[in-house]
Amino acid sequence: MPELLLELLSEEIPARMQEQAARDLAQGVMAGLNANGLKVGDHDVEFFSTPRRLTLIVHNLPLNQPDVAEEKRGPRVGAP
Repeated sequence: MPELLLELLSEEIPARMQEQAARDLAQGVMAGLNANGLKVGDHDVEFFSTPRRLTLIVHNLPLNQPDVAEEKRGPRVGAP
């Protein structure tokens, strides 16, 4: 199964905020992946933090997204 490594560089993050920032990043990425059909559980995600980096590793990503059919309607043919 594929893996995703996401590393964000930033200005200095205070020590008391590092773990929560990494946890929030993990939750946001998981929510985005799950909303787009890539089902990821809490046990598939590891996160790390340092004063200047937030790192996230997602294990066991599905190979493909499920197919989605969307119909988007535009303006009427006779619209001015």
